Amino acid sequence: MTLETTFRRFTLLPRFIQTGNGEPRKAHYLGRDEATPIERKQDQGGKNDNAPKKPSTEKYRDLADITLGEVQEVYDHFKHQLVPSPAEAWIAKNYFCQLPIKRKGEDRPPAVFGRLKTVYPADGYINNIEELEMFFPRRDAAPDILHIRLDDLSLQKPTYSFCVGIKFYVSEEEMADFSHSENIFLEKGFAPLYETSYMDLLDINEQNYSSLPWLHVIGSGWFAGIPDSIQPEIRQQLQNLIRWNKAIFNYHPKRYALQYRSLNEELDLSYGFTEHFLVAPQNTDQVLKKAEQSFGEIFMQGM
Repeated sequence: MTLETTFRRFTLLPRFIQTGNGEPRKAHYLGRDEATPIERKQDQGGKNDNAPKKPSTEKYRDLADITLGEVQEVYDHFKHQLVPSPAEAWIAKNYFCQLPIKRKGEDRPPAVFGRLKTVYPADGYINNIEELEMFFPRRDAAPDILHIRLDDLSLQKPTYSFCVGIKFYVSEEEMADFSHSENIFLEKGFAPLYETSYMDLLDINEQNYSSLPWLHVIGSGWFAGIPDSIQPEIRQQLQNLIRWNKAIFNYHPKRYALQYRSLNEELDLSYGFTEHFLVAPQNTDQVLKKAEQSFGEIFMQGM
């Protein structure tokens, strides 16, 4: 089986990344522990023949217990969040991978798809792998764990790996801040997707928002550079992203204290008085930390 892979590969820079043009209510921090789970559950309607079997009480789920329909369902759920990894078929912790599996009678699917938990040895090359553990997502529950050994893999068939895409709306200066951290993001399984313009944000609507990344970084400098005539529309689109439960991190370095307003100020969000309040990381390390935390929580809660 070959799962459909329709991801558009990005052009790589030397560091792998593409650039592009009464009583106060409890605050709802977007992108923090308190955040609403982000768009991972959809109404499944009636009975589904591909529904996963009852999970085993053992530590690992048997590969023979996985159906082809489950593999496709996992892939379909996450495909809009992923971009091909910079190094083709790179096998590393936190990367999503499609691994071809040797058939043993009719008891196994031809491939599995999930997020890697542990890889040994951890050198990234599929031919050197002795064994690995993979998170295999389930509906409304924590993922199962698969234990895959080298002799389970069909090395004659292609392996595909992917990073989680993070959409960055940033100024050129803000993008430069992240240029020194791009490899660190990739090591953690995340790929920054930069956009310095605002035009594509204006095209987002009720019909296409479900295909957007779950994680967004909005630079205060980027917002300040938007023409005054367009800012009301951009404010509305950012409010829409919040309404659609996207995790938004407002990149607001300390140097902006007297230069730019934060998005919380621009959008009239106030801790303790409004339902939402954006997390405002002040450096690239904090952005990565919040991305890891937010995506990890979403992932572990199930599809």
